[in-house]
Amino acid sequence: MKYNYYQQSALRIKLIIIVTIFFVLEIFLKTYAFSSPTINKKNEFYPGDALEITFIDIYKKSNGKGINIGGQYIVDSRGHIMMPLVGSIKVVGYNRYTLAEKIVDVYKSYFTEPYISIKPLIRLTLMGTFKKPGSYRISPESSLWELIEQAGGPLSNCDLNSIKVIRGDKVVIEDLLASFEKAYSLEDIEVKSGDQIIAGVRKRISVRQIFDYVRFGMSIVSLYFLIIRWQQYNK
Repeated sequence: MKYNYYQQSALRIKLIIIVTIFFVLEIFLKTYAFSSPTINKKNEFYPGDALEITFIDIYKKSNGKGINIGGQYIVDSRGHIMMPLVGSIKVVGYNRYTLAEKIVDVYKSYFTEPYISIKPLIRLTLMGTFKKPGSYRISPESSLWELIEQAGGPLSNCDLNSIKVIRGDKVVIEDLLASFEKAYSLEDIEVKSGDQIIAGVRKRISVRQIFDYVRFGMSIVSLYFLIIRWQQYNK
């Protein structure tokens, strides 16, 4: 009985050790191996981009009246945004988390316990067969369809399979629709601020092409009957 007791105790200890190892390993993987790439980014903002600030707090001054500093802000050519009460704030060189910490620190004297979350908005230009082509600012976490929806959707003659991404003078993504079959967001397929999204026209068959196809079909039919007649003649 003592032998069985010691065996069971040793088994319990082994199980505890194994569970502890797995628990520590899981924490390590979640903390380091699978950490969000956004957290590790040093910069998420560039001139011409924008950012959307969500803000919650109670304003201390002006007889307790509340003020909301949330909203969209355009990043100017110097890499700054202009905010109420405090003026110009540099945003280039920060990611959404470090910038939120900076803005909370800047507004400490104005608010009690400010909560701020920031969403970067990249600038993209849609050209071609869209209902409202032009420049739009959108979250890099958005999908291709959300971007196209901002441009009013595709025209009836839009060739979705021809949508490509141009960066500078170079085509960086030849078939944007196919790229989205393996991704969920613009960020996943590395669409960047300043890129041009261009959609071509769906090709239509002309009257001349129809006549060419008909003529080719008639040639095939004539050849078929010629072969039949030749076979009957040789019998």
